[in-house]
Amino acid sequence: MRLNQVTVGANDMPASIAFYETLGLKLIVLSGHYARFELPEGGATFSLHFTLDIPRENAPVIYFECDDLDDEVARLKSKGIVFASDPADQTWLWREAHLRDPAGNAIILYKAGVARTHPPWRLPDDLGPENIWIVITEQGGLMLAKHDGDWRTLQDRIPDFKTSLGPYRIDGAMAMVEIEWPEVFKERFAAMRGFIRSEDETLVL
Repeated sequence: MRLNQVTVGANDMPASIAFYETLGLKLIVLSGHYARFELPEGGATFSLHFTLDIPRENAPVIYFECDDLDDEVARLKSKGIVFASDPADQTWLWREAHLRDPAGNAIILYKAGVARTHPPWRLPDDLGPENIWIVITEQGGLMLAKHDGDWRTLQDRIPDFKTSLGPYRIDGAMAMVEIEWPEVFKERFAAMRGFIRSEDETLVL
């Protein structure tokens, strides 16, 4: 499977087309309310469709990778492109510059290197079986447990068992913790990531 294209809304097609051509994209299709571009590298495409309903909240963010990020930002500024933030190093090991297109779609130009797909906290390629349970204890504690049975036999294993969620693979368990207990997720991310490779049967969060 390959990602073919991303499509975003535009409420002023000529302005958005000019903007993305300035970014370096090549216009290959133009038909009424639709425009499609090729990216300079990688074979991906990007498209616009005309709409007056451009989402502002919980809208997708478009990322374009640049090996020469700082030079590219300087080039675009010289062409009149306005940035919300200049290139800056992030804690997740990417260097990013933020801007918006004429329709208000959020764009990030970034440089990541190996951290693009292989940051130090990358999940293991073998995510293991679907046998990870999230256990909530009577005292309000939280833990992960490897267990191949059902919740009843898991209850017998955990003396102060109250309830559980699962079973998941480790990625699913971590996603659920991030949604329901975001502070725990931030503090215990590395421990959860390593849990699948450890000999431990439980991990207190």
